[in-house]
Amino acid sequence: MTSKNINHIDHLNAQFKEINQLEYSIRDHIKSLSDSSSILETQNLNTHIKSSLETLNSLIKETSSLLFEINNKSGIKQYENELKIHKEEFENLKVLQRKVNLQASKSIQERFIQEKKELCSGGNISKQSRDYSNKYNSKEDILKTSVSLTETLKRTRNFMNAQVSRSSDLLHEINEASKVVDKTLNQQKEYGGRTTEAKSLLTKLKRRDLTDKLLIYFGLLVFFLVVLYIFKARVGFKIGFPKFLSFFYSTPSDYA
Repeated sequence: MTSKNINHIDHLNAQFKEINQLEYSIRDHIKSLSDSSSILETQNLNTHIKSSLETLNSLIKETSSLLFEINNKSGIKQYENELKIHKEEFENLKVLQRKVNLQASKSIQERFIQEKKELCSGGNISKQSRDYSNKYNSKEDILKTSVSLTETLKRTRNFMNAQVSRSSDLLHEINEASKVVDKTLNQQKEYGGRTTEAKSLLTKLKRRDLTDKLLIYFGLLVFFLVVLYIFKARVGFKIGFPKFLSFFYSTPSDYA
C-alpha cells in the first residue's frame, strides 16, 4: 500500500469518527425536540438539527469522493459498507426529525388547548395563570420572542422597501418606454407626411417631364415644318432627285 493510500485511509478514519459524533449529536437534539415545551425552543432545535444534517450530508459526500481516490480496491470494501450504513442513518435521521417535529408541535398545541380550557373553566385562575406564565411566558422567552419578532418585522420592512423601490424603477422604465413609443409614433407620422409630400412632388415631376417632352416634340415638329417650308419655297416639289442633290452640292456661280 502506497503512502498516498495510507494518508487517505487515515483521513477516512477521521471522517468516519466525525460522522459518528455528529450522528450522536443529532439524535440527542432530536430527543430534546421530543421533550420541548415551547414553540421557540422547537424552532431553535429544528434550526440546529437542520444545520447538523446539512453538515452530515457534506461529510458523507466528501467521504464518498475520498473512497474513489484510493487505488487499493480490496482495502476499501469495509469503508464502503460503513459509508452505506451512514447514508441509511442520514435518511433515517431526516425522517425521524420530521416525525418528532410533528409530534412535538401536536403536543404543544394540545397542551395549549388544555390549559386554555382550564383557564376558562372557572377554577383556580391565579394558579393556572402563574403556571402558564412560568411555562410559556417567562421573561427570557418573552425577550427572545420580542427580538425574533423585531428581526422579522425589520426583514419584512426591508423587503417591502425593496419591493417599493423595484416597483418605482419599473414604473419609471414603463414611462420611459411609453415616451419612446410616443416619439416613434410621432416620427412615423412625420415620415408618413414627408412620404406623401414626396409622392406629390414625384407626380408633379412626372407631369413636368411629360410637358417638357411634349414641348420638345412640338419644337421639333415646328422646326421640321419650317425646314420643309423653306425647302418648298426654294426648290418646289417637282424637281427630280438629281436636281435635289445638286441643290446641296451647287456653288453660287451655278445660279449666276
